[in-house]
Amino acid sequence: MTEALYFKSDDMVFAQDQSAANGSAMLCQLVGPGISKTIHAGVVIYDGCSIERTVNYDETAVVLGGTFRILTGENYSRVIEAKFGDVIWLTKGTRLKYQGDNAKVFYARHPVDWSTDSAVIAGEKPMSDVYHFRSTDMIYSQMQIYSGGYASTCSLVTPEISKSIGATIATFNGSSVDWTTEYDQISVALGGMMRIRTGANYSRTMDARLGDVVWLPKGTPLKYEGERGIMFFVPYPVDWRLRSQPVRPKPWPASVR
Repeated sequence: MTEALYFKSDDMVFAQDQSAANGSAMLCQLVGPGISKTIHAGVVIYDGCSIERTVNYDETAVVLGGTFRILTGENYSRVIEAKFGDVIWLTKGTRLKYQGDNAKVFYARHPVDWSTDSAVIAGEKPMSDVYHFRSTDMIYSQMQIYSGGYASTCSLVTPEISKSIGATIATFNGSSVDWTTEYDQISVALGGMMRIRTGANYSRTMDARLGDVVWLPKGTPLKYEGERGIMFFVPYPVDWRLRSQPVRPKPWPASVR
């Protein structure tokens, strides 16, 4: 099992994405097959470019700055413009164009080896439409598993629309949540300060601020804390709650009791 990893936004190094037909697309890959067996993740900056692709991955993304634009549908007639805090979900087989105006976007994809495997079959259609979750429309509910302060969540990508990765935004303010991940997870801070404690006796502290990214492999014991912290979480698998429930034996038929 790999260990928890912390990527500071200020330390990220970007390289030109050669698939951009014009303009600029700068990419910083953070998590790939060398680290994860499930999730591929990074940060990209789109500015004045247009990247046409039929995706061979499921993807969820959150906008960190600028205007992120996706063109999809017949003749690319559907135009989605996403601003800071907006979340995008799309599935394998989606035909689209990535565009942006100085758009900084955090993305997570499944499978992790999408760039070398999992080709789209001719005529294959995506399982669902492209979803655009606007930050202004998100509704949060209070968490009940915290100690002190306040914590809340807004579930966005659920098993109802995804068969691979999920997506949730959570807030932590003066709270402390003990947890052990039952999934692989990549996350990015969206505001305030998100503190994640791991290691022996929770001695390792990661104070994540806007744009900082944290990788947590399955089985990581931790504490979530924060000071007006808000974070975008992407777990794999999306149905980890169902998988973690114990299997209950079926009752004996009445005829054999």
